[in-house]
Amino acid sequence: MRFIIVLSLFFLSFNAAQAQQFNNFSLELGGGAHFPFNPKDQTSLSNYISMKQFQVSGRYMFNEKIGLKGQYGYFYFQDKENHLNKSTMHKITLEAVYNLGEALNFNLQERFTLLMHGGAGISLLEPKDRDVYEKIGNLQLGVTPLVKISDQVAFYLDVTPVLNLMQHYSYGGDLLDADYKVQTGFFLTANAGFVFYLGNRNHHADWY
Repeated sequence: MRFIIVLSLFFLSFNAAQAQQFNNFSLELGGGAHFPFNPKDQTSLSNYISMKQFQVSGRYMFNEKIGLKGQYGYFYFQDKENHLNKSTMHKITLEAVYNLGEALNFNLQERFTLLMHGGAGISLLEPKDRDVYEKIGNLQLGVTPLVKISDQVAFYLDVTPVLNLMQHYSYGGDLLDADYKVQTGFFLTANAGFVFYLGNRNHHADWY
């Protein structure tokens, strides 16, 4: 019964999108840097600042202001002074999106706008020399300035703080506590990339 209800809501949303005069879907591709702040181990966290990450997102705008975004992010943490200290993180999140530029009416000549996004997800952290992944819950909130290049493409910047819940391993791949006590992790991402608007209409909801 629940499946039927969810399916019905999806088709109602899809039909409503069909009646709108703008495109709803977009694809985002980008990369940049990550800056770890917590948890701390014997190594300076500045050693793990790196450009080794990328993110892929799909976004659906219900209207000109509100949307939903799913994202996959890949992060590679490695000690600059000791390359054996490393870990890999795969992060999947689902976020609500709000077009602040549209809401506050500073969508400058339909060339610049500002999106806010926030939500939750899960990360799989692979510590060094281990064949298992640690599951970590995530909370994040970020801002994304957009610059329109054409009706099909926009350039974006993004700054997003990420909170890691119940983290047991450091970014270097070491166990943080011998008694397996959890810690809260925190890192910041700064990215740049492109948004590709999908659909056969002339404009996307970001710029309508």
